[in-house]
Amino acid sequence: MQKRFGGPQKALLTAIVLAIVVAVATTVASAAPSARQACKPGNPITLGIPGIPPVFLGVRPYTAEKQGFYTKYCANVTIKPFTTGTDALRAVQAGQIDAAWAPTPGALSAMARGADLAAIEGMDVVDWEVGSIDSSIKTCADLKGQTIGVDTVNGARYNALAGMLSKCKLSISDVKTVNFPGAAGMQAQIAGSLKVNVLHIDEEAQIEKIRGQQVSVPIKLTDVDPYQHYDMLVVQKSSIKNHYYDYLKLLAGDIATTRYMSQAKNLDTVAQIGTITGVDKDIAKIALTKYTKMKWWPLDNPGLGQGRITRTIGLNVKTGAIPEGSVTWKSAVDTRMWKAAYKLVTGKKYVAKPALHG
Repeated sequence: MQKRFGGPQKALLTAIVLAIVVAVATTVASAAPSARQACKPGNPITLGIPGIPPVFLGVRPYTAEKQGFYTKYCANVTIKPFTTGTDALRAVQAGQIDAAWAPTPGALSAMARGADLAAIEGMDVVDWEVGSIDSSIKTCADLKGQTIGVDTVNGARYNALAGMLSKCKLSISDVKTVNFPGAAGMQAQIAGSLKVNVLHIDEEAQIEKIRGQQVSVPIKLTDVDPYQHYDMLVVQKSSIKNHYYDYLKLLAGDIATTRYMSQAKNLDTVAQIGTITGVDKDIAKIALTKYTKMKWWPLDNPGLGQGRITRTIGLNVKTGAIPEGSVTWKSAVDTRMWKAAYKLVTGKKYVAKPALHG
């Protein structure tokens, strides 16, 4: 005769079965990869940014820090300002810091010389221009023989100037450069001690507001080529194996922050953070509105388009900053971590949109 369970025995058996089902489900869930699992406390990452005070690209990492986006994705990031992006780049090469925002021409030039570097994120829209407080300097040709403020030899402003001068068949040797790293050149123009300087959009606006006069812009880098690449977040290639998830979390913070900054309702908050660059809040608002419109901080893409980087290599081969054939987009870029970070933030797989110039 078959014995049947009933009453207390049946209830006990049901409870045991349910417990087993829950235990198995928990085990399977814990074994499956998830966003929560990816977000474990990361190793410390020191991030170098250019300028003391920082130039305006630094607004995003400072927003990520102050609004808690790095913390949200468990990125353990310490921001460290450097006099120039070139100095930050050298610190990465020397192993003194983990990552740095560095000018694309300088980073590519270092890679061309064999530096153990890879770009893991980028800002692919340039805003460089030559600005003059002397209204008689109106054209590119007028720059011949002028003293022009840059950051440092082979720095971001220096290389941008070389590219801009090529528009009117001048070279860097046709002008005299003086070093004013970060916002120092802007301050010198405000004081009237420097007539011509390589500027960002926000710096032009600050000079005009304080001096009460329009800045003359004889040349912009977009006049030479609107599809040049601006800046790269670089790390040592050899560090990626040990810091893959640390970089992924940093990038997740950047992706979330860019989305936050793109929303008009957050303009006032971000503009207040933007005053860390040395501009006032009103100018920061103007600059942020312009930069957001031009997608200076790329929205939902890694900012490392093949077309733009290849064109930047080409222009700098032309100016002599990069030897021909020494570096390519493929050898310079690693987007694996950014794509994984994008999925972590959005829950979606990143699909690149076709673009003529990257």
